[in-house]
Amino acid sequence: MLPYIRSNASFYNHIAVEFFTVTCQAQTKEGYEKLLFSFCKRWQRELTDENVLEYFVESGEMVPDTIDEFRQFYIEHAEPFQKAIINAGLVIGNKYTLVYMNEFGFPVADKIVFKGVYPCQYAQFTDAIKMTVRRARKRTDVRINFYDCSLAIYEGWKELPKSVSDEKIGEYLYKSKYSCFDARYFEDCVEYFGKPVVEYRNFKVRESDGKTFA
Repeated sequence: MLPYIRSNASFYNHIAVEFFTVTCQAQTKEGYEKLLFSFCKRWQRELTDENVLEYFVESGEMVPDTIDEFRQFYIEHAEPFQKAIINAGLVIGNKYTLVYMNEFGFPVADKIVFKGVYPCQYAQFTDAIKMTVRRARKRTDVRINFYDCSLAIYEGWKELPKSVSDEKIGEYLYKSKYSCFDARYFEDCVEYFGKPVVEYRNFKVRESDGKTFA
C-alpha cells in the first residue's frame, strides 16, 4: 500500500463508509443513481484520485468492477467543461499546446507533455479540472487548475508569435491589440493555430456595453 494511502487511511475510511451508508438507503435504481450523484458531487475531487481508488481495492471496500462503474457514472454526469476535456482523448506522454488566458488576461500558448487529468472542484467552481503536465524544458511535473475559462488544446508544440496578440509601435516596442480578457484575444489565437483537438469557450458578455470576455 502506498505511503500516501497509509498516512490518510482514516480519511479514506470515512469516505468509504459514507459511500456505502448513503447508497444503501436507495430503494430503486433511480434513487440509487440520485444518491450516488449527490455523493460524487460531495467527494468528486477525492474519489477521482488514483490513490483513493487503489485504497478502496486494497481495503476490500470496493472491487475493480465497482470502481469502473463508478468512474463511468461520474464521467457521464460530469459538467460541460469537465466532459469536454475528459472526452478529448488526450494521450499520456504526448506533447500538446494549451491555449488560454493567463491570470493577467493575456493569451498564452503553454507547451506541455501531458501526464493526466481529472475533474475536481476549485473553490466555488464545480466545473473544474486538474491537469498534470510537464512544461517544455522543465524536469518536474506540475498541476494546473482550469476553471471558469476558455481552453483550446493542440497536438504538438506551437509558438505564439507577438504579431498575433501585439502590435509593433516602435523598433523595440509592442502594445496589446486588445484589453485584458478580451475574447478576441482567444479567437485570434485559435484562428492562427487552426482546428484544435478540443476547444471550449466560456465567454461572458458585459451587460453595460456588450463587450465579450474570455
